[in-house]
Amino acid sequence: MYHALEDIPLFEKLKAADLELIAQHVVFKKYKRNEMLMREGEPGQQFCILKKGKAKVFRTNERSQEIILAFLHDGDFFGELSILDECECCANVCAQQNCEVLCIKSSHFKRLIKSIPSLSYQLLTHMSVRLKASNQCVKNLNGSPSTRRIGNILLQYAEEYGYRCKGSVVIKKIPFQHEIAGLAGTSRETVSRTIARLQNDKYIIKNGRQVKICEYQRFYEDFSS
Repeated sequence: MYHALEDIPLFEKLKAADLELIAQHVVFKKYKRNEMLMREGEPGQQFCILKKGKAKVFRTNERSQEIILAFLHDGDFFGELSILDECECCANVCAQQNCEVLCIKSSHFKRLIKSIPSLSYQLLTHMSVRLKASNQCVKNLNGSPSTRRIGNILLQYAEEYGYRCKGSVVIKKIPFQHEIAGLAGTSRETVSRTIARLQNDKYIIKNGRQVKICEYQRFYEDFSS
């Protein structure tokens, strides 16, 4: 289990001895596509790291509509908030592909963050990045037109998953249009029209699910706020 932790971003600055200690408390689990990994309102019982696969984080409104909060990919973690504040899970997590998950029981996780200061620091750092992204999403949903919201989602994926190439940024796989719609709080048709408009205006070049953001600095200045 030690080697399964080495390529997890949350643990990248930890010492080998710390990884060995954490590995003693990790349980490996598998989830099938569409299976729930965590349910809103249930007690937080474990800290989870998505080792392989893809999952979505969402809540359901009063009209039983899904509000997508985020997508999780290889190396992302979840479940920490309900453990740290000892409350119920604040969102649902559902597997969108077959997933491999590393789980740590809540009581063990609390002891680990108390005994490994560098783990606490890494956790706070990653949570800070997440909070900034969440704040930007709220800001977009509350006031920005759909084009800016969708552009900002592409920016977030570019910053987290893209790679730079001569002033441009390439995102190998953007979310599907209905997923972007869920994140942006708009319709799939609006996403389709916006993507087409961004291509016509030479902001992006799209090939399947791969997107190249041309003149990334220009795109950032136009859609980052």
